[in-house]
Amino acid sequence: MNTVATINGPKGRFVFGNLFDYVADAPQFLSGLQHSYGDIALFHLGRQPFYAVFDPELIGQVYVGQHEKFIKNRRFWDNVREIFGKGLITNEGESWKRQRKIAAPSFQPKSIARYVESMVTIADHYLDQWPLGKTLNAHDQMMLLTADIVAKALFGATTGDHGKKLLSAIQEIEHIVPRRVARPFRFLNRLPLPSNIRYKALVKEIEQEVFAFIEEHEREGDAGRSTLLQHLMNARYEDGSRMSHQQLRDEIINVFLAGHDTTAITLSWAYYLISMHPEVEARMVAELDQVLGGAPPTVETLRELTYTKQVIQECLRLYPAAPVMGREALQDVQLGTYTIPKGSAVLISPYVMHRLERYFDEPDKFKPERWTEAFQKSLPRHVFIAFGGGPRVCIGEHFSMMEAMVILCRVYQRFKLRYVGKPNPRYFVSITLPPRDGMPIEVTPRD
Repeated sequence: MNTVATINGPKGRFVFGNLFDYVADAPQFLSGLQHSYGDIALFHLGRQPFYAVFDPELIGQVYVGQHEKFIKNRRFWDNVREIFGKGLITNEGESWKRQRKIAAPSFQPKSIARYVESMVTIADHYLDQWPLGKTLNAHDQMMLLTADIVAKALFGATTGDHGKKLLSAIQEIEHIVPRRVARPFRFLNRLPLPSNIRYKALVKEIEQEVFAFIEEHEREGDAGRSTLLQHLMNARYEDGSRMSHQQLRDEIINVFLAGHDTTAITLSWAYYLISMHPEVEARMVAELDQVLGGAPPTVETLRELTYTKQVIQECLRLYPAAPVMGREALQDVQLGTYTIPKGSAVLISPYVMHRLERYFDEPDKFKPERWTEAFQKSLPRHVFIAFGGGPRVCIGEHFSMMEAMVILCRVYQRFKLRYVGKPNPRYFVSITLPPRDGMPIEVTPRD
């Protein structure tokens, strides 16, 4: 390996390195690294070296060019291995390839198109209950709504049916996971602390509920079902075998946990940003009126809502649901003129990449109109990475975008929303980037 350039970074504290600065506000810490050190920077969380990469060509090497030399960062995912198992989010190597290949057809645009009608129905059910002239927490509402949509797609049953217990357990474990991930030492997750005991109990509870759905599908047979679970149960490996109950359990939990809160977060920030920009709202509503004319969206009409899609893309740019993504080097890896040593962690931040002035004019401003076809073609690959990139790009990208489009349409066809929370709402950094204090909005009918 050739002599390579030195990678610089901030000095940290004894033992803890840069841990406290990173945990306090990871997106801003990483933004500061990019500003101070450029394309790549080295910092430490405890004794573990982390390399933050901010150049799209180098990111492309991690995601695509040399992706087989990296795995998901074990220091991070080992903290939550009990819940995610060997699903697509955490699986590696040949096992991951087999799973991705067998699951991918169920998440293609043609396959997920069949869920549009149920998305509309469930969204309308929730919106019928919104109190006019009063304030509600839109983030809480979106978490419930998107969970119902995912449950309907997965099992054919909403959480208002017999999936209520599953949703309750998932909601509770989603609050515990960030604490486990943020702990500086992994051994803390193995101690008999109340949160660890509760975490294990919730994992067991979620497993029981998921296995119950699997067994129900088996008892009733295919019966014309078009649920994601049924499609995964029917899928065959190359040798003709099917997924085991344990693998189905892992994939279902991965889809549920990753598939509902990310869309809910995107929509929550959308309501805030649109409320602060009435000109954007007016243009989007005009498009909805012209294309839909009050009718619910369909697969065909969703394709015509160009500006509405641009609004969602801009929300994903400013507030990507996953602000930081990690990899771990399986060997010494040459990235351009830099060497990443074996065992080191590599961090890629959509939050930072999406706000680089070299790629985005007025990067901190909400400008949906920037997302023209010409602009998107001119943007280098691996700059806009809200769903990751390469072979491990989020398998649920199309489902999430369609879901966000449907819900946004139904909300703004009926209501005008006004953000009534604190100025400049803050995010809460965990695996995702939800609003710290929820998203309080005032709901009034659209005349």
